Amino acid sequence: MGFIISAFNRHPKGDHNRRVALGIDAEDFARHAGITAEELHEYEFTAPDHKFDPEVAARVGEALEELEARDAQASSSRTASQASRPVSHI
Repeated sequence: MGFIISAFNRHPKGDHNRRVALGIDAEDFARHAGITAEELHEYEFTAPDHKFDPEVAARVGEALEELEARDAQASSSRTASQASRPVSHI
């Protein structure tokens, strides 16, 4: 589990990169976060020196934490099942 980051201390472009790294399209992610695709777009493309909606930032952050935890858990399960397979000799 990651650290809880205040909605005011989020980095929209970093959150955008995290979403993209998870391979989730904007509409699906927005739906999961409980925001509109337009709100997500506006948030992710906020310039570094501009303000953003802290409620949107909080929802994005929570969704990212949840999805990254699921992804890590799935990766861990895949690695464990691969490790338990016998190695075939060629």
